[in-house]
Amino acid sequence: MMKYSRNQIVAAARGDIKMDLVIRNAQLVNVFTAEVYPADIGIKENRFSAIAAYENGKPSFPIEGEKEIDAKGKYAIPGLIDCHVHIESTMVTPDMFAREVLRHGTTTAVIDPHEIGNVLGKEGVEYMAAASRNLPVQFLLTIPSCVPAVPGVETAGAAFGPEDINELLDLPEAVGVAEVMDYVGVINQDDRMAGIVEAGLQKNKLNEGHLPRVSGKDLHAYLAAGVNTDHESRKSDEIIEKLRAGMLIYIRESSVSQFADIAAEAWKVLPYASNIAMCTDDVEPSDMLKNGQMSRVVRRCIEEGIPAPLAIRYASLNGAVRFGLRDQGAIASGYIASFSLVNSLDEMDINDVFVEGKQLVEEKHLTETLSSEVPPLTKNTVSIPVLTEEDFQITSPVQNGKVRINTMEMLPIGTTQKRTVELEAVNGVISSLPEDCLYVSVTGRHGQGRKPFVGILKNAGLKEGAYATTIAHDSHNLVVVGKNTKDMLLAAKQLEASGGGLCLVSNQEVKAQVNLPIAGLMAAEPVEELAPKIDSFNQTADSMGVKVGRRSPSMALSSLTLTVIPEVRITDLGLLDVATQKMIPLFESVE
Repeated sequence: MMKYSRNQIVAAARGDIKMDLVIRNAQLVNVFTAEVYPADIGIKENRFSAIAAYENGKPSFPIEGEKEIDAKGKYAIPGLIDCHVHIESTMVTPDMFAREVLRHGTTTAVIDPHEIGNVLGKEGVEYMAAASRNLPVQFLLTIPSCVPAVPGVETAGAAFGPEDINELLDLPEAVGVAEVMDYVGVINQDDRMAGIVEAGLQKNKLNEGHLPRVSGKDLHAYLAAGVNTDHESRKSDEIIEKLRAGMLIYIRESSVSQFADIAAEAWKVLPYASNIAMCTDDVEPSDMLKNGQMSRVVRRCIEEGIPAPLAIRYASLNGAVRFGLRDQGAIASGYIASFSLVNSLDEMDINDVFVEGKQLVEEKHLTETLSSEVPPLTKNTVSIPVLTEEDFQITSPVQNGKVRINTMEMLPIGTTQKRTVELEAVNGVISSLPEDCLYVSVTGRHGQGRKPFVGILKNAGLKEGAYATTIAHDSHNLVVVGKNTKDMLLAAKQLEASGGGLCLVSNQEVKAQVNLPIAGLMAAEPVEELAPKIDSFNQTADSMGVKVGRRSPSMALSSLTLTVIPEVRITDLGLLDVATQKMIPLFESVE
């Protein structure tokens, strides 16, 4: 944060000296009162000094500036605050992320580096913290609570216990413990999760939540444990119950899950609820380039009927209050002058962005180049055993005959359910699959040395070849799905050689590949350079049939391994019943 002289700011407010900058003829979005009205905005050093609302077409008192900008009726809104985001899911490094989100009006982001934490442990978290420093976007750090998400049912590249969380909470940017996804462990007060939550409480930090489909006494147990936010609510009545219980709800619009519609339904029932903020969670690069970042969440809420000033309050002031940013989140005297000028509120068309009084985006373009002081990590993190085509086959308990296999079926809403399918075993292996089924494999890429676990996936859409990814929340092992084992093996080898990313193969030919060599998750490229590569990958994936609900093809398989989202998931150790946290046998019955 820039140094400032309070007496100069006050003197400018009194009119004794000129403002450094005056924004004239703005339509001020007042997030305190949820109003919009014309005003002149005076800025001295890095703060708003005085705001002169118009009366009878003129400012209520004169403001003079060394420099003046005519807003020409553009809307002035506070800098947007993303309450929960994984930079790694944008597939770019923190400086490249900052370049792009600034263009969309985001000036503060609360980051959770649990993706890289699951790959590189403390080294990964410390890298993300260091790489985020001294950039114009204000980055607040939450310490990953679930590395891995659920111990014993998956294998990550590291394992954090209460002592590790306690140590990392001393990083200067740390404001809390990141989304506590092992909600079963919190509710049942197992030693690890109870200790992690307590570490946050003892350090007087916040505990951020992750609580899908939980209600009643379990909801209250989670709150009583000291975790009080959620961005995973999937129905309006679920949001209503949580708001009434005092939980802070983050309205999420990501590339994977979009909840503005159900949040608006809940708002109509509880229009005076104050415990609502916003986040993006996971937004892939081409999606962000085209549709915005936090601006997209606001726009979607407006489209669903939430009044624009109120939606902007959720995206600014309420986030500031949550994270103790007492002088941020509003355009008001004494507050830090981070704000945007917007052509249209309904479209959230950001035109100009100012950070601490300095214009960094003019007519939608950055006014200067931003780069991190820390070089990107370059070591290859895809450490897998030597694989053969046979490693992607499913070995049957009988040589020949019918067997019934437990499968994971993908649903349009992003969740999964357990189903079974009857298949034929020939010479000890599953010989063929129904049209709606694929082989799905997870290979530990953190040096586990184990061969892949292979199961059956239904309704992922792929009609030919194979699809491989190292973006596999949250342990980020190597996931390969496919119609045949030859293409699956080639796809796996491609990502091993490149250090991770995304790969599509058909008929032993690589059809599309995106290299993400930083932890198998990110590339040190500007969003505008990486986005076309993702678009090309998505077009190829779409032509090969990949389609899972509203998800982008590049993110379609990213949550197959997420062990905290109902109902069934797959890990390097096998099929998992999320509710019970018990492994499911692959074969249900044998004839």
